[in-house]
Amino acid sequence: MMSSVASLFTASARAWQDSYMSDPEKPSLPEADIYILQGDDELSIQEIIHSLVERVDSGAFAGMNSVRLDGRAAQCGEMANHINMLPLGGSKRLVVVDYVLEALKAKTDQEWLAETVKSMPETTILALVIPDSQKFRSGEMVWQAAGKGHWLRKVLKDSGKSVEWVEKPLPSLREIPEWIMNEALSQGAKFDGRAAAELANLVGNDLFQARQEIGKALSYCGKDEPITRDVVRLLCSQSREEDIFDMVDAVGQRDARKALGLLRALMQDQPIQYIFTMLVRQARLLIMVREAMDEGGSEKEVIAVCSVAPFIARKLMDQSRRFSMRELESIYRRLDCMDESSKTGTATLEVELETLVAELSR
Repeated sequence: MMSSVASLFTASARAWQDSYMSDPEKPSLPEADIYILQGDDELSIQEIIHSLVERVDSGAFAGMNSVRLDGRAAQCGEMANHINMLPLGGSKRLVVVDYVLEALKAKTDQEWLAETVKSMPETTILALVIPDSQKFRSGEMVWQAAGKGHWLRKVLKDSGKSVEWVEKPLPSLREIPEWIMNEALSQGAKFDGRAAAELANLVGNDLFQARQEIGKALSYCGKDEPITRDVVRLLCSQSREEDIFDMVDAVGQRDARKALGLLRALMQDQPIQYIFTMLVRQARLLIMVREAMDEGGSEKEVIAVCSVAPFIARKLMDQSRRFSMRELESIYRRLDCMDESSKTGTATLEVELETLVAELSR
């Protein structure tokens, strides 16, 4: 969905956005003073940031002219220091702020940003990351965190700086096979259309997993051997995702013994970070499904909102009925706290996950 503030987008930026997913050579991002990277396609956003770092922070002074800040923890003063710092041994300096809206909730913070970007040195490139998802409303998909009338759009329009607002929603289920074909080409693999459709059915719009599965199939077949649907079925099993579904089902049925048994079996077979990531994804999907259903949405709306296959949408709808919205939001907050605790070393994910599953299954 394109912004109504047309001045934020140049014709080249629009062309770049339209071609980025379909061109395996990944067209260059137009130059600008400020980049807004909005969406839930984390893979594409990380690739864009990587391209900006390569553009700005290379050569003898690599690592000295780029910084990445977490908006959930950074203060305005810290951000200002980095934004106003001059580059070392180069012509530009890149400042990336993740979760930028988390840092700018107060009106005074928003006013601070408006003044800061106006006076920002010409040597600074600012990239603001807005994790966001789209929701089907009034016949169209709309952004939840920063929609058409968001204050940030006006601040940037009035900044006097060149701005590229890049929206990166996850591809829809219909677009995933094309994405897989292009990603396969970029890796040097030969995917046929049926194989791409099969992999799309298995991974949905989990682009990180899709990329890994393509690499796995390439290692198995080599660059000269075409990857067929049978190869995808052999190598790219969805059993791990089904185990996550089964465990969440057991939690919803308040079957602690079964839920803990499935969790422990998963921990013996898979890295704990993978299990945690899959649970976070499942919780997020269930919240989206629960919200859509509470507003009278049908299976069609769930498919559009979550970008999943119809059979997965039906499983998510059945599962979401076992939890209230309040329970799902509480679980998601708990998982967020667990992630922070594991990173600070105050707890381990293994213990935290077992405790969470046991408590929820009571």
